[in-house]
Amino acid sequence: MADRGQACRGTVVLACLLAAGCAHVPPTPESKEVDELKFEGPKALSASDLRKKLLTSESSCLPAWTPLFGHTGWFDETSWQADLRRIVRFYQVNGYYQARVLTEHVSDTDEGHVKVLVTLHEGAPARLTSLRISGLEALEPELQRTVLADPPLHEGERFLQAQWEQAKAQLLERLREHGFIEASVVGEAVVHADEARVEATLQLTPGTRYRFGAVSVTTDPDTVVPAELVGDVAAPALKPTAFASDLGLKKALEHLQDLGVFAGVKVAFGTPDRQAQTVPVVIEVHEAPFHSVRAGLGLNGDLIRQEVHLIAEYTNRNLGLARLVSSGALLDKLTVKARVGWAFLPTVVAVAANDPTARNGPIFKLTTQYEVPRLFGNRRLSSVTALDLSRALDVAFDYYGGELKSGVLVRATRELSFFPSLNLDTYVVNAPANVRDHVPPAVLGCVVGAPCVVTFLEVSAEFDRRDNKLEPKEGSFLALDAQGGVAQTVSLKPFFKLTAEARGYVSFGGAHRAFTLAGKLRAGTLVSTDDDTPIVVRFFSGGSNMRGFNQRRLSPQVAVPTPTTQAPLGDVNQGETFPIGGNGLLEGSFELRWNVWGELTLAIFNDWGLVTAQALGAATDLRRSIYAAVGIGARYRTPIGPIRLDFGVRLPFVGGPLDVQKQGVSTFSSSTGCFFWPAAAQRSTAPAYGGSPEGLCAVHLSIGEAF
Repeated sequence: MADRGQACRGTVVLACLLAAGCAHVPPTPESKEVDELKFEGPKALSASDLRKKLLTSESSCLPAWTPLFGHTGWFDETSWQADLRRIVRFYQVNGYYQARVLTEHVSDTDEGHVKVLVTLHEGAPARLTSLRISGLEALEPELQRTVLADPPLHEGERFLQAQWEQAKAQLLERLREHGFIEASVVGEAVVHADEARVEATLQLTPGTRYRFGAVSVTTDPDTVVPAELVGDVAAPALKPTAFASDLGLKKALEHLQDLGVFAGVKVAFGTPDRQAQTVPVVIEVHEAPFHSVRAGLGLNGDLIRQEVHLIAEYTNRNLGLARLVSSGALLDKLTVKARVGWAFLPTVVAVAANDPTARNGPIFKLTTQYEVPRLFGNRRLSSVTALDLSRALDVAFDYYGGELKSGVLVRATRELSFFPSLNLDTYVVNAPANVRDHVPPAVLGCVVGAPCVVTFLEVSAEFDRRDNKLEPKEGSFLALDAQGGVAQTVSLKPFFKLTAEARGYVSFGGAHRAFTLAGKLRAGTLVSTDDDTPIVVRFFSGGSNMRGFNQRRLSPQVAVPTPTTQAPLGDVNQGETFPIGGNGLLEGSFELRWNVWGELTLAIFNDWGLVTAQALGAATDLRRSIYAAVGIGARYRTPIGPIRLDFGVRLPFVGGPLDVQKQGVSTFSSSTGCFFWPAAAQRSTAPAYGGSPEGLCAVHLSIGEAF
């Protein structure tokens, strides 16, 4: 396999070299390299936009073999004559019907090289002087106003052909959305080029107005999902009292796709019944396999914690247990996810070198979820029961845990969902010897080695309008999670936890949307008697959430003796710090992503964050507690999400030192260095820079988008 992989890589390299070499070969013997392509005269339209429309282009200043940026432009007489016509057409599309090419001059600059100069006359932009729309006179006035509202064309504006086509498409779409599914729109635009004006007319023919008629369903032979259920799922979007519309078909399609059991779904209009003024709907579905198995390899890490794990997932979309409760129940879904791996603290290298402060061990998380859809016959309701078993290994603690969750998932719309649930969590928390021996139980919130029980009522809500959950380019995401219950810590304590999150995405840069601007804001508060909560439910930040800190290192901390210098409590000795979590959280991120080439994306980011010991509120000192970081990153797209590498640098002049409790030590480690050069020192108090005693830089490697 290794030889085969090397051979494949060699083939790719050879192909790239050949492509680079061929890039400098003239397409025809008469072709000449273009040193410069210049336009004189353009003012209203950009010369750079004009160049993008032409076959002829000038060579880049970099050699042709330079990856991504190298380019050789060639001049061919036949292509150039076509380009001259494209120039005029480009102006006409943008409303300049007086535009013409005055002169074009091609001169030799060297053997096989030319310079091209084009002089243009733009003229005045043609403006829409009149727009007449007819054909809606038979409709009621309110419907006429709805169809004609906010047109993309207005009298007096420059006449753009794209807006003209958009206007016709918009009118046709609005007629179809109100039941006129046989409507037609015919337009004529008369251009008076000499006078720089346009007269336009639009003739609308609504035709018969239809309502939804009978729904017929076609399925494969021996299907599990009966046609009656398919029709019932689609029915809310195809009510006989509603006017037929493309939007209704789209909603019916979405309802069927949400079942998750069809490989193909088609929803279309049948032949209209003009006498009854109804149009039937034809649904065709093809079932997908009801069982699926997926597996993969994952990793993530930074400079203080690294892990590698295997991922496996099994799904049965028609388990059949629901029939024991209701004879007609179908499509109860069982999902089992397993992640098993090994964690290294702080690094694989430290563990291999038998560093006395290093730790390593197994980690796992097994999630079993059972969902019964259409609870009480309501397609918007599903009962969900989940059981999680986990083993975690972190810097300050490790635990075995279990979580039982049961609730009702309410899908109000395709974007909006609510999930009220009852939860019972049990953890057995352990800690390194130097933490266990020197830290009072109240600091961890759980008695080491004893069960730590948390039971609570949780209500979560999500509004998700992202175009892609793994790699969003457009849309928004809102989430709110509220938890209230009691925790068996050192004593029984009530608590309330509220977390809110908002994300937004917008893309630009042509049809391929090469640039994406992403933003995130997340806030949380945890309220309990004496701020005494289990460490497993407290807030931590850092890692992919705030990339100026290593994973979970943005947090109040405790300093305890290192394993090599442990001494009885009260002795003067050196120590190390561990994060213990907080009750207040605030995070914000801005990221600009550039899809440079194929699967590769580069990013620059600015992250903000704080975690406070007390609950978030008006008394929170933002100037001292909040921290900022800037950095760069790279992502490589894979089927399971992008592989992400980020380098973050925290701004030392933003915020004050982290809160550090000293337990049995007089000094503790502090790092002012970056990445693999920590420049550590022992200090009695944290130095003055923002986020001390943590280092100013962090590197993060993981699979999955940051947000």
